[in-house]
Amino acid sequence: MNYMLISLILANVLLSADAFTRVNMPRMTGKISIATKNNFPATSSETIANTQYENIPEEGTMMNSPAFKILDFLFNIPIIHDIMFGVYRKQIVEKAEKMGLAWGDFMEDMWDSVGDLKTIAAQMENPDVTIPEYYYAPIHAYKDGNLCWESAMEEDLWSKLMIAPLYNNALDGDVQMRQMWLKITGSVVEGEPKKATDLGCGTGLSMYMLDSKFPSLETVTGVDLSTYKLAVCQDKKSMMAKAKSDKYNIYQAPAEETGIESNSQDLASLCLVAHESPRWVTKSIFDEAYRILKPGGSFTMLDLDKDNLENLLENPFVAAIYKQTEPYMEEFLSLKPETDLKEAGFEVTAIGQASRSHRVYVARKPLE
Repeated sequence: MNYMLISLILANVLLSADAFTRVNMPRMTGKISIATKNNFPATSSETIANTQYENIPEEGTMMNSPAFKILDFLFNIPIIHDIMFGVYRKQIVEKAEKMGLAWGDFMEDMWDSVGDLKTIAAQMENPDVTIPEYYYAPIHAYKDGNLCWESAMEEDLWSKLMIAPLYNNALDGDVQMRQMWLKITGSVVEGEPKKATDLGCGTGLSMYMLDSKFPSLETVTGVDLSTYKLAVCQDKKSMMAKAKSDKYNIYQAPAEETGIESNSQDLASLCLVAHESPRWVTKSIFDEAYRILKPGGSFTMLDLDKDNLENLLENPFVAAIYKQTEPYMEEFLSLKPETDLKEAGFEVTAIGQASRSHRVYVARKPLE
């Protein structure tokens, strides 16, 4: 093994980590514009927000470059991967602490309560659920992906750290981003939804905000495959006021096969799940959302802005690093949310920006 090569790579990591964690914003030709889309059903509430970027690379071209292929090969060598992400992780924790995010103290408290969390996780395990093969991917460079305590415990921390730079390093930037997602969603949701489902709820970061925007909600169901994340989600629920916690019901199930009654939900949400999934899974989730929604019900999706991501990943080094943390990146870039939602039967009612790097899609199941 050439350790000089490892040293050079680690030096590049140190130089590039800030650019990577900032989730860089490409140059835009103007402000986000809101306009009615001519080929949509003609109602005043159905709008599209379009963002024009300059020099958007052709989809997936960065994965075809020799530089990316060489770096991807090197980063998959275990010793290089482990050293590189050990350095990266240490740097990230230091960065978080300097921003005022008490990463160390938070994780110490979480590990102190891991016994209780394990009990909750065991109670939430559904014997009828088999974890599908795709779910074992090493998401976010955790060896066991979403199926480990580190992933579940650190989810809220990563959310704050990665989104804060988009809001002048405000530690509530992730909340502001989700509030904008809900604002865009609320602008086109008609009536007062009573029943909602969050598909892939994780630790509840997005799900637990639904009733703040839609106080008419009487029941909110959250499904996820990771009992680790569901345990953290359930623990949060136990600390809520009874009036709020009673609305929420969470259980283990794949987002693409929830077991929820057909035509029973007014609202379905999918938040920051698609970029962690194969394209076929995301399309299956679209189909499942369509199935469980009542006619006239709405589906809302929050995820990374593909145009922004394409610009960020034009750098082969950043693309190779990103692939290590998001193994389904290439599949996400091949997703065509507007087209795929229409293929599932939806009418797309709004597209907008929840942040400079996050896009929202809202769609409606047509009335019968």
